[in-house]
Amino acid sequence: MAKSENRLEIGPVAFLVAGLMFMEFLDGSILPTAAPTIARSFHTLSEQIGICATSYMVTIVILIPISAWLAEKFGVRKILFGSITLFVLASLLCAISTSVLELTIMRIIQGIGAATMVPVGRLILMRSVDKSQVIRTISYSVWPALAAPVIAPVLGGFIIAHASWRWIFLINLPIGLFVLLIGIKIVPHISGGKVERLDWNGFYGTAISLGFLVFGAAELGTPHVNILVSLLLIALGVGIGVPTIRHLKRTEKPLVDLAVMKIQTFQLNSSSGLLFRVSQNTAPFVLPLMFQDKFGWSPQKAGEILFFYMLGNLIFKVFTTPLMKKFAFKSLILWATLTSIPLTLALGILGHSLPILWIAILLFITGGVRSLGMTLYNTITFADIDQEVMSHANSLSNMVQQLAAVIAVAAAVIAINVGRAMAGTNYQFTFAFIFAIGMLLVSLGRVLALPSSAGDSLRN
Repeated sequence: MAKSENRLEIGPVAFLVAGLMFMEFLDGSILPTAAPTIARSFHTLSEQIGICATSYMVTIVILIPISAWLAEKFGVRKILFGSITLFVLASLLCAISTSVLELTIMRIIQGIGAATMVPVGRLILMRSVDKSQVIRTISYSVWPALAAPVIAPVLGGFIIAHASWRWIFLINLPIGLFVLLIGIKIVPHISGGKVERLDWNGFYGTAISLGFLVFGAAELGTPHVNILVSLLLIALGVGIGVPTIRHLKRTEKPLVDLAVMKIQTFQLNSSSGLLFRVSQNTAPFVLPLMFQDKFGWSPQKAGEILFFYMLGNLIFKVFTTPLMKKFAFKSLILWATLTSIPLTLALGILGHSLPILWIAILLFITGGVRSLGMTLYNTITFADIDQEVMSHANSLSNMVQQLAAVIAVAAAVIAINVGRAMAGTNYQFTFAFIFAIGMLLVSLGRVLALPSSAGDSLRN
C-alpha cells in the first residue's frame, strides 16, 4: 500500500481503532457494577459473577500474542472484521444468557473477539505511519483507555437504574455494527502471506503462564481473598513463565520476539510504564467505592462527580500532542509522574466535608495529568521500533496494558483490606492511594536513566 494512501486513512482508521478499544475496555470495566443485579437475576451470589469478568480478561491476555501471527497469515481485514463480528455476536449471546455458566462461556467468546480486534487494529495503524506521525496517531487512539474505566461505573449504574442489565451488552451491537460498516470502507488492504509455522510451544507456555498469573491477580482482587489459592496460581504462572521466556529467547522464530525488550524506550513501557498505569488505574476503581462507602453518597452522585475526572482526561488530550512536539519525552514523563504524587495523596486524604467544587477541580486536574502520562508512555513505546518487529512490539505493548488493569484492581483491594485491618474503615481507602504513590516513586528509576534525547525520532 502506498504511503500516500496510508496518510489519507490514518485519522479515520485511528478513530476506528479508538472505538474498538472503547468497547473492549468498557466491557472489561462495566460488569462489576452490574454484578449484584445479574446475580439476583440468576438466583446466585454476586461473588460468582466475578468469574465472568475474570474469564473475559484472561481470554484477552492469553490470545493477544497470537493475534499478530493470525494477521500476518490471513490478512488484517479478515482477522479484524472477523473479530469484530465475533465480539458483537458474543455480546448478543451474553445479553440473552440465563445462567452464570452460559454468561461465562459467552464472555470467553467475547474475549476471543476482543483479543484480536484491538491489537490487529493498532497493528494496522503502526504499520501505516511514519515515525513523524506516531504522536498524532497515538493521540487519536489512546482516549478509550483513559475514558472507559471512568465511564463504565457511571454508565453501568445508569443502565441498571433505568433498564435491564442485559443492555450493558446490547449497547455493543449498534457500536460494533457501525464500526464494522465504516471499517469495510476505510481499513487498508494489507494482505496475508506466507508466514513461519506458529511457535506452538511458545503459545502454550505463554497462554498457560499468563492465564495463571491473571487468575491469581484476579483472585487477589476478590472481596474474600483466598491467599493460598492466589499464591499457588501466581507460583504456577511464574513456574511456567520462566522456561517459556527461555524458549522464546532461544527459538529462531518465536511467537513473541523478546529482543524488542532490549530497546530502552520500549523497555520503559514494560517497566516504568506498567507501574505508572497500575498507579493511575487505581483511582477509577477506588474513587467510586470511597464516595459511596466513606462519604455515604448515592451511586448517582458518585458517578456525577467522577464525570470531572473523565472530563480532565479528555480535555487535556487537546494539549498532549503540542506538548510532546515541543518538549522532550523524558522531561514530560518526569513532570507527569512528580505531579501525580501530590495529586494522588490529595485523593487519599479527601474528606466529605470538602466542598464539591474543590473535589471536582481536584478530579479534573488529576484526570488531565493522568491523560498526559498515559499518552506519553503509549507514544514513546514505538519510538525506536522498526517495522520488521512492529507486530511483536505491538503484542507485548497490548499485554502490558491489560495486565496493568488487572494488577491495579488486585493491588487496590489488598491495600484497602490492609488499611482496614491496620487503621480502620475511615482510612482504608487512603492505603490504596499510598500504594499508588509507591508505584509512581518506583517508576522514576527507569525514567531518570533515559537519555534526554529519548523519543526525539517521533518529534522531528
